[in-house]
Amino acid sequence: MKTILSLAFAQDQYNFDEEIEFFGEVYRVIQYSTNFDVELTENLIKKYDGHCDVICITGIPQKIKFKKGFFLHPDTYRLKTAAKYTPIVDGQIIKDVYIPYALRLYYLKNPQFFSKKKIGFYAASLNIGFVEPISEICSDLVMADPFFIMKLPFNLHSAKSLEKFLKVLSPVLKAMKVQKKYVPDFDNDSKFKSRALDEFLSCDILIGNEANINFLNLSHLKGRTLIIDIVSPQLEKKLTESGLKEALVCLPQLSIYPKMNYSILEGIVQIKKGVGNVVTQDDVIKLVEEVKFSPAIKTYYEDVEEVTKFSFVIHPLSSSYLFTHPYAKYIKKYSKPLEKLTEELVTYSPGFYYGKIDGIVSEKNGKKVEGLIYTVTETPKKLMESKPEVIYKKILKLCEKADDAGSKIMGLGAYTKIVGDAGVTIERLSPIPVTTGNSLSAASTLWAAKLAVEKLGFVKKVDTQFKGTVMVVGATGSIGAVSAKILAFSWDKIIIAAPRAYKLMELKEEILKINPKAKVEISTDADNFSDVCDLIITTTSGQGKTILDIMKVKPGCVICDVSRPFDIKEEEAIKRPDVMVIASGEVTLPGNVDINIDIGLEGNIVYACLAETALLAMDGKFESFTLSRNINYEKVIEIDRMAREHGVRLSQIMGHSGFITDAEFDLCKEHALVKLARPKKEKKHES
Repeated sequence: MKTILSLAFAQDQYNFDEEIEFFGEVYRVIQYSTNFDVELTENLIKKYDGHCDVICITGIPQKIKFKKGFFLHPDTYRLKTAAKYTPIVDGQIIKDVYIPYALRLYYLKNPQFFSKKKIGFYAASLNIGFVEPISEICSDLVMADPFFIMKLPFNLHSAKSLEKFLKVLSPVLKAMKVQKKYVPDFDNDSKFKSRALDEFLSCDILIGNEANINFLNLSHLKGRTLIIDIVSPQLEKKLTESGLKEALVCLPQLSIYPKMNYSILEGIVQIKKGVGNVVTQDDVIKLVEEVKFSPAIKTYYEDVEEVTKFSFVIHPLSSSYLFTHPYAKYIKKYSKPLEKLTEELVTYSPGFYYGKIDGIVSEKNGKKVEGLIYTVTETPKKLMESKPEVIYKKILKLCEKADDAGSKIMGLGAYTKIVGDAGVTIERLSPIPVTTGNSLSAASTLWAAKLAVEKLGFVKKVDTQFKGTVMVVGATGSIGAVSAKILAFSWDKIIIAAPRAYKLMELKEEILKINPKAKVEISTDADNFSDVCDLIITTTSGQGKTILDIMKVKPGCVICDVSRPFDIKEEEAIKRPDVMVIASGEVTLPGNVDINIDIGLEGNIVYACLAETALLAMDGKFESFTLSRNINYEKVIEIDRMAREHGVRLSQIMGHSGFITDAEFDLCKEHALVKLARPKKEKKHES
């Protein structure tokens, strides 16, 4: 059996001699807490040198790397070179590799956790592994290193200022002893109360490591969020007593090995490597992959408060989608011959409760919101074929169920809001308010379109005005009309296209009433203007019919396709790599959102119409906000404001096959530049 000596430099009275099992192997771990006593720690190293397989030290200052060198405290160097025969490790290489990975992994899955947050480091210099990934995610940083290390009354706010601080003070830091008594209190009653402490305590999220906060008075953590490398049993008790709201623990998996830490983990890797072999980053990568380490949120204290509920109605996106249900997944690969029959049969089924979305928390007021998701069984095709009264009856039954379950408002999704009079009748008969969600659908469409145009960079922008031409196809529809009204304020010229000329003429008059300076042109054929447009938004209900010849579209144009099914089929979009075809903007909700059902989108992304319903719940606005086919453009502006306040954000720009990457935008731009540079005759011949 291999023996590990663990020296807990920053702990007191946490000693043990136990056997622990890790990954099928048993190790004897002897731990001594040395309470910042360098001489005692050194003596223990020399005592066990050659009599154990590895020596693991935790809580000592780790190496701080600069662009041109590093800083290593003399006491750390003294301890790490004290043994002649037994290798000494401190867990730093595991932290250097794993912690940035863990933070990025959590951010990509839960971007709202960090959104618009002020992040405070107790001592960024002692948590270097956190600094780079956090700096990439957030810009509002408070580094309390001057206060933590030297009781100086100011903070730092960037990695660059941290490096400068440490370089300037390195002679002083080298002379300072690593002792608990030098660290000031981080609570509101501290005798070192200053603006620096006030600023640090105003942060939304605090970051520390187990070694350097374990000995602090943690009363200031009440109701707060903490990011930490690991939580030992000793610290677990203190965090619970402090009233901490939650902690993002980078390595929670080690909780099943309560005596384990990063240093001991590196010690096990070192034992496997053998004496004389140094643990490398590749070894750590292999360990992380094998053990499947990942970060997780641990809730310590949560106020008992009522969660506001909303409900939302979805439907299967296609006949093949009917076989994504857990009960049908085993026959999905054989489902093709059954799809048509199944699509017909399920129309006789009543609507039912499908699942929920929880963890939604408003960034504006902290209100917790939960979504109850119901479904009707008709596909878009069957919804359009059915009599409105039949669908009304199903949805109204679901409204009653939602009311019984405590929901305050019901949202209608996709084709359930198109049936009949677009929610007016349902709202009149429903026991709770109803919204179609089209206001936020319109707003998020414009978010996505604006971002895509800016990414390609072909249209000059002066202040908030795009110096180019935009066209809305299907402009007389609900989302098309309101999009046209709003775009008329931010584009030099707008073209509105739809089959019925008289409706276009009416819409033009409405646009000019709210914006007399707008330049508006009308067309019943989108192809007449597609070669001069920088942005085209399609909002038809054409059921997949061709509404635009993509081969005539201007190179470098963005086409934002709001319609479902798409107006621009994927095979058509592929023909024009110089044109960027995007889907309408879907969004993410604020909080640590958990969606326990398949709604047809990836990860924590939700439909904008669903997010509108959630937004109204967060804002306490339980009213039928968006109804009928006429969307008030002022409602779109209002829901846009609410989204920004409560934390609903554009997820990413999406296309036919999922997220569109920056590399894809760059490639599209390259193709467009090449095509724009060709002579006109060559372009005509090609088309």
